[in-house]
Amino acid sequence: MLKLAAMPNIRTTELRDDGRLRRARLGELAGAEHLGLTVYELAPGQAMHFHYHLQREELLVVLEGTLAVRTAEGWSEVPAGEVVAFLRGERGAHGYENRGDTRVRLLMISEQNAPNVSVYPDTNEVGIYDVARSDERRFGAMFNLSDAISGYAGGQPNSELPETEGPR
Repeated sequence: MLKLAAMPNIRTTELRDDGRLRRARLGELAGAEHLGLTVYELAPGQAMHFHYHLQREELLVVLEGTLAVRTAEGWSEVPAGEVVAFLRGERGAHGYENRGDTRVRLLMISEQNAPNVSVYPDTNEVGIYDVARSDERRFGAMFNLSDAISGYAGGQPNSELPETEGPR
């Protein structure tokens, strides 16, 4: 009988605190090369910035608590057990926030293709990273689109999405 090595578990309590929120990259720990699986834990008031990926589709699964999720259409409350898909490009723009008084725990499943180009409409910035795994990364940088050359190659240096209302 084949005996498998210890496997990561979505109920892990070994989360790295990056100053914004706590997380464990379980996909990497499991040996995945092209899929990411990250468990996040957000204390009350913690949030993930509003962004989208040009070539990366993602799924969010709320494990515990209720999460306020922002898309291009506005805000929604997402309770435990629900799944939300974020498509590639502007259609998949998303951010989220714990507006409750207890922790929220979620899974994020994502493609791990490279390069990763992430767009941040609220700050008009773009992040470009050469590879998905941060321990293998040779290049990663944020660029303010207001510093871009206007009209270069036919594009316009603006990442803004239409305005959205508060929670719905």
